[in-house]
Amino acid sequence: KAVVSTQSTGEDAIDKEQVWRESWYHKSRRHTIQQIPILYNDEISEMIGCKPALSWSDLTLTWTILFSVSAFQWRLNGPLAWNGARQYCKTLKPVPFFQYTMLVVCATMGILLLSAILQILSYFL
Repeated sequence: KAVVSTQSTGEDAIDKEQVWRESWYHKSRRHTIQQIPILYNDEISEMIGCKPALSWSDLTLTWTILFSVSAFQWRLNGPLAWNGARQYCKTLKPVPFFQYTMLVVCATMGILLLSAILQILSYFL
């Protein structure tokens, strides 16, 4: 269940995200709300409760989730889960290495950013 933050906390988080976004993306009037799609989807799916869980019991699926990208990975569990998502995910091809490297870098930066935001928020809660 998601918890709604206070208005000031939300505004602070938006301001910090805007500063990060401006440093990451090209500054332009057209590029105002860009996000790294996979990190954004993971953040939203965690709030909803459908973020895919990596498991040692199904290594093929875990490998596929780590090394390929598909919207079906967010349909594996949680509300509106789809029984065919597991089978479909296993048919995906891995992302080429250079793209995967960029995904890992972006994911790591996102995790660090989220960790920093959570630490800051913990002081206010």
